[in-house]
Parts: sequence; C-alpha cells; structure tokens
Amino acid sequence: MNNISLQYFITAAEEQNITQAAAKLFISQQALSGHIKKLEKAYNAVFFERSPKLKLTYQGERMLAYARRVVEAEHDLVEKLRDDSENRRIRMTIGQTSTRGTVFMPTIIGNYYKMFPNVVLSIISGNHDYIENQLQLGKIELYMGMSANTNLRSSGKTLYRDRLYFIISRELLSQVLGAGADGFVDAHLHGCDLTDACRFPMALPPTTSTLRTTFETMFNERSLSPNIVLETTEHDILFDVCKNGLCGCFVSRELLYRKIMHKSRPSNVLYFPAEGITELAHFNIVYGNREPSLHVRSFIDCCRETIWRSIEEIDKYLVSESTVNSHVYPKMSAF
Repeated sequence: MNNISLQYFITAAEEQNITQAAAKLFISQQALSGHIKKLEKAYNAVFFERSPKLKLTYQGERMLAYARRVVEAEHDLVEKLRDDSENRRIRMTIGQTSTRGTVFMPTIIGNYYKMFPNVVLSIISGNHDYIENQLQLGKIELYMGMSANTNLRSSGKTLYRDRLYFIISRELLSQVLGAGADGFVDAHLHGCDLTDACRFPMALPPTTSTLRTTFETMFNERSLSPNIVLETTEHDILFDVCKNGLCGCFVSRELLYRKIMHKSRPSNVLYFPAEGITELAHFNIVYGNREPSLHVRSFIDCCRETIWRSIEEIDKYLVSESTVNSHVYPKMSAF
C-alpha cells in the first residue's frame, strides 16, 4: 500500500475534520476522501463515522496506531539508507550531569559507533539545571545523570537506582576501634549502616547536593552527629583521603568498581555495602518531549543495554570479591 495514503489518513484522524486536514495537506477534499476510501476498501473496514461529525471508529483507532508505526518505520529506513549512500556525517550532542556517566560512556560510544559510524558525538557536562535547560532549548538531544526526582520534566527512562558502599582504611579502623576492628569487619560483611559509619570521621558531598540532603535527613531522624572533616564531590579526592586514613566515606558502586579494577588500586582500604540508606537518586536518561529521531532512539537503546549489563557485572564482581575475602582480615574486601 502506498504510504502517502497512510500519511493522509493520519492527518485526517488527527484533525478530525476533512476540510482542515485537506488544507493542511495542500490537496482537495475530494482527493483526501479518495485516499481514505481506498484504504477502507483495501482493508475491508470503516475507519470514520462521518455524522454528525468526523470521528474514528474502533477499526479506525487500530488503523491509526498501525499507520503511525508504518510511516515512522519507513522514515527511519529512508534516513538510514540516505546516511549510508551519502556517507553523511551527522552531529549529535548529548549531556551528562554526573561522574556516573564517565564510567559507562566509553563502552556506550564504542557500541553505538558500530551501528552508526557516520555520527559525530559531542558530549557536554554540567549540573542538572544547566543540562536540563540545554535540553529545553534544543541544544542537546538527550542527557544522562543522577536525579532524586523520578517525575522528570522531560520524557525519559530510569535505568537503575543508586547503590552506595562505605569505604575506610584499615589504619583508621584500627585507630578508632582498636581490638574491636576484627569484630567490626565480621559484623558488617554484608552491610554497614549510617549509625556504624558515624563512629568514624567522615567525608560527605557538599550541602548543595541531593545526596547530602538525604544524609542530613537520616542524621536528624536517628539523632546522629557525624564528625564531618571533608566535603567534596571529587571522588578521586575521596579515595585518596580515605586511603590516607583521614576519614571514611560513601561512594557509588560504579566508582568503587572503577577504582578496585585499576592497576594502582590501594591495598589498605576496605569496603562494605551501605545498609538502610533510603531515597537514593536514580540514574536517568532524558530525551525531551518531542519524538526522538532514529539516531537518538538507537543511542537510548544502546545506553540502556550497556548500562544494565554493566551494572549486573559490577554487582556480581563486588559480591564475589567480598565473598572470596570474607574469611580473612585484613584482606577482606581489600583493594
């Protein structure tokens, strides 16, 4: 079936008025009616009630959903074939609002270029408000990042919920707990809550961050008064000060994984899954309210598949590392 008839049908269904639809399509009312009748005859169906005013029938509603899929699929095919034949370079700008994206982005880009080698990707970073504003202005196609708000202003998908680990050096553990260090390790192999973490000097995100707000709420609920010695969002600094025995801190599983997989990973730091910390942020991919193009949809699918697989591998690795070393202190979960 010629897709021009499907396109004309979609316009008539959306306008619910033959005169207005014909004017929008720059064709006569008779020509538009002819295309619709041709479709009805081809499918042996009635798509419109024509009195007292134009209205889709049940068959028409089903036809509209089908027609939109067919027209969209053809548009994607034409776009991809044109890119291939013209070897056309397409630019796509994407944003990221947190360091989480840097963990996944190299793999995402590699997988995406296998499908679209002619796309030139441009990546910009910034805080959530800045990146969201760039999306609203049409300066970027989509962005990825952590957000405590799952009711997104723009269309998007939540890919996973954050998970934290408490890290601390062996030296600080022994310094604060003395002979009780071994018992602390044994008791917290499978989880360390905020109350126990507050027994040590602590590094936290700055007061302007969403995660810090979550921590402050829990401190108040549990009447905790942590000894905060450092405030920073720089995870490399956090690891270094923890390694040097200044304090303990909470880090995301992705950034912990990146550190413990590194060749120069410190051997004097222990990690424990954080327990009882609720209302953590979500990692979202946000792409605006307009219908995304083929290239954007494919990038979204690539992100979702890559990140889900990565998170699954990270969780398995961290659990296995903890299990392998759980019977020996101080080697338990050391990196």
